[in-house]
Amino acid sequence: MAKVATLLAEKYGLPPARAQLLRVAAPMHDVGKVATPDAILRKQGPLSPEERREMERHAEMGHEILSGSGSDLLRMAAEIALTHHERWDGAGYPQGLRGEEIPIEGRIVAVADVFDALLSDRSYRAALSAEEAVTIILEGKGTHFDPDLVDLLLENLEDALSLRD
Repeated sequence: MAKVATLLAEKYGLPPARAQLLRVAAPMHDVGKVATPDAILRKQGPLSPEERREMERHAEMGHEILSGSGSDLLRMAAEIALTHHERWDGAGYPQGLRGEEIPIEGRIVAVADVFDALLSDRSYRAALSAEEAVTIILEGKGTHFDPDLVDLLLENLEDALSLRD
């Protein structure tokens, strides 16, 4: 996921040093899940509304865990942890940010994380094909995801897929 996020950051035009910082910070995006009960993390079926609320807390918990450092890396990681579940249309969590209110690193990790998740086996489903993953990403263009980042992913799809090997 971090390699795809870095590719998107570079193609978006982030300075190389910032893209490399993102490469290291991105894998920390879900660190807040350490506070989520295993029964919820490993549940095979749909989450109840209460379980979903508990799961969604991981964004704020991750931010809390990573915040307060003087390190540029940890500051970026904290921001990503907090914002990677925000949605372009404002329907995300935890703050309901929309569009460019969402920091670019959070928007990049949102696309890269979902892309990686769709192509990976999960406890509740098998990995999807690249074609199926692209269809889902396209369905989220302009609602879930920054449309420019979706375009960059699709324009660089072969590279993104090769980074997963």
